[in-house]
Amino acid sequence: MSYNTNVRFVLKNINSKDVGCVNLEIVFIHKENKKKIRRYVNTGEYVNKNNFDSNGIKSHRHSLKSAKLLVEKRKLEIEELLRNLELNNGEITPDIYDVSQRINEDAKKNIFELFDKFIEYKTKKVESRTIQKYNTLKVVLEEFIPKKKHKNTYTTDITLDFLEELTTYLSDKKDLSINTIAKYQSVLNTFMDYLTDTLKVNKNLAYKEYQKISRKKESESKVVLLKEHVQKIIDWTTDDKTLETVKDLFLFQIMTGVRISDLLRISKYFVKNQMLSFQMFKTTTTVNIPLHPMAKEILTKYDYKIGAKCKEIGENQYNTFIKDVCKNAGLTEEVSSLRITLNKKIPVETPLYKLVSSHVGRTTFVTNCLISGISPFIVMGYTGHRKIETLHYYMKIAGDISQDAFIKYEDYFKFK
Repeated sequence: MSYNTNVRFVLKNINSKDVGCVNLEIVFIHKENKKKIRRYVNTGEYVNKNNFDSNGIKSHRHSLKSAKLLVEKRKLEIEELLRNLELNNGEITPDIYDVSQRINEDAKKNIFELFDKFIEYKTKKVESRTIQKYNTLKVVLEEFIPKKKHKNTYTTDITLDFLEELTTYLSDKKDLSINTIAKYQSVLNTFMDYLTDTLKVNKNLAYKEYQKISRKKESESKVVLLKEHVQKIIDWTTDDKTLETVKDLFLFQIMTGVRISDLLRISKYFVKNQMLSFQMFKTTTTVNIPLHPMAKEILTKYDYKIGAKCKEIGENQYNTFIKDVCKNAGLTEEVSSLRITLNKKIPVETPLYKLVSSHVGRTTFVTNCLISGISPFIVMGYTGHRKIETLHYYMKIAGDISQDAFIKYEDYFKFK
């Protein structure tokens, strides 16, 4: 089904003062049945109908010469576009033209407008959990890019330097783990692939050249605090109200294993039947976590407004203050002296407190649950982990620490 095309000037939407808008009418004429299909392009130029005929704007008036030149230039551009579309596609049809116009409109949009379009497109194709990941990345980009530049950030701005700075921001400012950063990078690549291959509005392929962070387990530095470390934090006191609050919030994470994204949301509505019961923000998994006596004390101390207290401090500041708390509490030993093995790339003289972030509260909860003898499968119910393999690292630490595990077995399996 192929068409011939003809482009001509028409005056549309003529008002009571006989002024109308100059449009380009594209007529697609079917080569066989001669059926005509029309499309219109608004030039944005307005003239009185007396100054317009089938050839366009009459130029007998000096004030109309520039308008005449503009609409004639636009007509040439449309004719050139139609020729190129026919050459590239082997034919020209109204549908081919319509697609080209959608691409042109999308090419004018900034990154955030395109991200909304991406999420709308993906909503019909992927699970809600995946859409949540897309929305999370959008929030991160909104935080990373200064607000004044939101409307002026386009696909051409996603350069190697941009990607490197984003990775540094996620690592240093957001204090995210290597695995989490790698997930963000994968989502960003999915978004850029959509712009490149589906919308066809992106020709900047820097994202394909960028070396992503490796997600190999040996590159990850999972830091956990053992019982003696937690005791130091509990024993430390301060007159600084902010640091006292940070200490309590961090201990709450250690006693419950909640992520920072859930800590920010906690209120009295999360507590049911002496348990912390809620749907996790990151995975939408519902968990029920028994409340340790210390966790109950902290909830009572802040009238259950844990989330509000965390928001007052701010996520980035919270991570900074955690390091201050741990340093003041005496978690200053070098990693070389720890009873757990960390990544070999971490300098042996690094003090422990420098490696502590909000996520360490979660890893500490998991590890100490396992050390105390709780089944990994029960721990998975507390943390929302879906695969036992995810706990292997913590299980190894627990095995290394619990040298007396068999003694527990002997005491239990003792017969008269």
